[in-house]
Amino acid sequence: MDFTILIVGLMIGVGVPVRNKLIRKYRDRKKQTENENKSK
Repeated sequence: MDFTILIVGLMIGVGVPVRNKLIRKYRDRKKQTENENKSK
């Protein structure tokens, strides 16, 4: 029981910020490609 709570806490504590970083990178890359296409 305690071990499960620990694992879930780590997943939330570490996983959410990592996911947000990945989403931010994806959005930045998408914006860059859109800007490049507009300038052509």
